[in-house]
Amino acid sequence: MNIISKVRCFGAASACVLVFATGAWASSASQREYKRGYADCAAGRWDDNQHGASYKEGCRAAENKRDAGAAATEPTKAAPAEKPFIDAAVPGRDRQACVRAVKSKTHNPKVAIIGAVSSEAANTVTLGVGPDRAPWRCLVKRGKVSDVMSQTNEGAM
Repeated sequence: MNIISKVRCFGAASACVLVFATGAWASSASQREYKRGYADCAAGRWDDNQHGASYKEGCRAAENKRDAGAAATEPTKAAPAEKPFIDAAVPGRDRQACVRAVKSKTHNPKVAIIGAVSSEAANTVTLGVGPDRAPWRCLVKRGKVSDVMSQTNEGAM
């Protein structure tokens, strides 16, 4: 698709104005945001508050597809292990501080890092505890843990 729809010149050749097809450009930018939102949410990393409507629509589509796929999966079959998303910006000392904190809180030595996301306020490390990898969340910055919390819906138990 051609982005430039018209070239208009007024007087001298140096006074030309390019008129862009803004509708096509906006649609293209919107599609890119949708695809970026879809890819981010499919990989488990997103922040709805930092993005526009197209990004959020893409994110919702990825979540819906993931939820539909999870409902169709037989409960007796184990899902293939996904590679965890671990943001390289989260320092190793923060990840290890969270592992120690979760081991201490749960009294369970079997703790695995499921994911890590960097943020200016605090890094979020998601950990799996025990053989079923029950999810736990840890907030940490500069090796100091500020919060450790189970992500299991205990009200449904």
